[in-house]
Amino acid sequence: MRPARLTVFVVLLALVSIAGAEPRLVELALRDGQLPKDQRLVRVRQGDEVTLRWTSDRHYSLHLHGYDLEAKVAPETAVSMRFSARASGRFPIEIHGARVAERTVGYLEVHPR
Repeated sequence: MRPARLTVFVVLLALVSIAGAEPRLVELALRDGQLPKDQRLVRVRQGDEVTLRWTSDRHYSLHLHGYDLEAKVAPETAVSMRFSARASGRFPIEIHGARVAERTVGYLEVHPR
């Protein structure tokens, strides 16, 4: 393949990848340091623009492994984690706090397109 054609092909492939990305807003509510069963697994597609919007009844620190994102949540305040889902796989979401043992409260699954 000629260099010019290869460049056009690569640009078109990148545009298709960008066009396939979807904005995903996921509302998550921690109560007593736990997520409801239906919120413990968040599934998105690789390339999606993801916002995890957190609410909580207590003060905690949250850590999304694999993306190395952290957020501090507090009662009556929504906090967002925003990121592009570039890495595929299953990533734990852990809770940390002064009065709670560090533990996994949920998972983010990023599936390839």
